[in-house]
Amino acid sequence: MIVAGYRINLDALLARVIYRWHWTIVFAALAIGILTSIASGIVPPFWRGRAELRVQAAPEARITVDGRLWNGDIYAGTHTVAATLPDGRRSWVHLTLQSGETVSLDLPRGLPAPQVRRMPSAAPGMQIASAWRAGDSWRVQSIAPSLPKAEVKESEWDAPVTQTVAVGVSGVERLTTIDAYRGRADVLTVRGTRYEAVYEPAQPGNHVDDNRVVVRGWEQITATIVGNVSLVRFAPDGRALLLAERTIAGEQIRYMTPDAPPVTVVALPGEIMGVAWHPSGEVVLIASRDGDQRALTLARLRPTPVAAVVAEPATDGLPPYAWGDDEVVWIAPDDEGFPQLWSATLDTLLPEYQMRLDARAMTRLANGTLRIVMLQSSTVVIGRLDGGRFIGEATLAGVPANADLIGEWYDDELLLRSGNDAWLITIMEGETYERTAD
Repeated sequence: MIVAGYRINLDALLARVIYRWHWTIVFAALAIGILTSIASGIVPPFWRGRAELRVQAAPEARITVDGRLWNGDIYAGTHTVAATLPDGRRSWVHLTLQSGETVSLDLPRGLPAPQVRRMPSAAPGMQIASAWRAGDSWRVQSIAPSLPKAEVKESEWDAPVTQTVAVGVSGVERLTTIDAYRGRADVLTVRGTRYEAVYEPAQPGNHVDDNRVVVRGWEQITATIVGNVSLVRFAPDGRALLLAERTIAGEQIRYMTPDAPPVTVVALPGEIMGVAWHPSGEVVLIASRDGDQRALTLARLRPTPVAAVVAEPATDGLPPYAWGDDEVVWIAPDDEGFPQLWSATLDTLLPEYQMRLDARAMTRLANGTLRIVMLQSSTVVIGRLDGGRFIGEATLAGVPANADLIGEWYDDELLLRSGNDAWLITIMEGETYERTAD
């Protein structure tokens, strides 16, 4: 080869380089080959020590470790173990093994791709202010952006205008009764019986001298004198009613049934941010906020009302929670601000620490297992807890993994919220999602 009048013999140049640096080249090539083999898994990390892994999965499942078909050998370190079925369903777990450790895994079949639907606001230009479960549908309450809920100063009957819809299997229904009474009303249909409760403020000119709550659907129309009511919420069976009355210091929770007038349950400072009934209708979770202070109150209503503050949630509204027959579990930060799983029995109402867990929604399966939603590698993942280990079962591609994502579960439906957006996720599988308390 001639370059700029100079003859260059590449063969001679290569031979000279190899002759002078042949051992360096050999050692470099050997080192690169070893590193490549280790990185690709051809050479196992034997220096870490062996561990023993026992995996129980469906017979047709394909078991992989770190993306490679598992041959039964495994070494200490961090691994991802997955079981994939021919139909695409899979379950996986991230675990760290120590040298000489034996770990047994029971990987479920996984879940089909969940159906994700974006929840609509009640009207164009409105923002979703709150969402909760009532009867056989989800309630979505929207408010105009010009009237932020946290900044509205309410007088006795000066509440912001809202629009509320019920989203269920039959479609979307506008709940005009709730909107007509500025949210101080509730309607519920249970097994063909319609229950309706509305707050009617005093109107002396119309011969109504006292504030009252009128309930229709019980044995007879019930009109009960009350204070300035800010919240009306039926129990799941429609046979009880929870009221919140405004006081100088905050809110007073009262409980009434067809057979008894309202009785005081607890007085809460600030304002109520969320309410969740136990399926039995005998216990309720109440989230409240007083300035920057937040509280989660657990109240047992029968036979005699008793309540206790069990947590200080990290955000407004109800934290992730799940009911059991005789207990409730929820997510709340510890003294250092780390999210933890807590529990309390419905008899003692005393919170007990369980484990560190940053779940965004929870439900309890019929076998007692907790199914949860977590953020994993910038993805929203649905899975279950196996002891203290999280096993992923499906990903939600249509839901962004935002830091404020939080949700509520009911049977096979999951409602997730982030900012002013909400998504309704339906999970179709063979397992039953019935709550253990049903």
